[in-house]
Amino acid sequence: MPRRVDHEERRRTILEALCRITVTGGLGAATFREVAQEAGVSVRLVQYYFGTKAELLRAANLYVAQVAGARIRRAVQRLGPDAEPRAVVRTVVEQFLPRDRERRDAMVLFYAFYTAQLTEPALAPVVAEEIPRGLAGVLATEIRRAQDRREAPAALDADKEALVLTAALPGIVSGVLVNFHSERAATKVLDYALDRIFVSSRTRPRTRAAAPRARAGG
Repeated sequence: MPRRVDHEERRRTILEALCRITVTGGLGAATFREVAQEAGVSVRLVQYYFGTKAELLRAANLYVAQVAGARIRRAVQRLGPDAEPRAVVRTVVEQFLPRDRERRDAMVLFYAFYTAQLTEPALAPVVAEEIPRGLAGVLATEIRRAQDRREAPAALDADKEALVLTAALPGIVSGVLVNFHSERAATKVLDYALDRIFVSSRTRPRTRAAAPRARAGG
């Protein structure tokens, strides 16, 4: 019997090949010929699955976002169902720091596609919009949960705080990639930002019993 072709596996093999080429040489180096050679398939097969270079790049952009999203979800799940909101937020933003090869490559790919989207509007505009919007939504939900638990000031605008953190994150991370500051310095900046949002358990106000009134004339 002829071997059954796993089309999803083939597509994934091609997309992962494009990602490896992009990490070392940028999107400009990811030609059909180079991608096919890296993936160990023919150029015709790459064209069969993706048609044009634009379609290939759109699929790769979506693939990168899906892989990063799955990694973040796994990291949050490891915290357990009773994790404090601050721990969840810190875990989420920490996944963007290039602390290992996987996360560094993910951020290089993020910037490669982000830069391409500035000059190629057709390059997965939905992905470009949904990734930061989804991140901001997750952060805002956790900030509101912290407010409900009195672990964040009630006066905070959760949506705006989440948007500020989402917008600041790429700049903080890129600083590590270009050696503007160290990973340790970036971590301290992120912790500083979280300290402005969340109330430490050590400084959280506690309910005190009312002090006995002094007797008249005592």
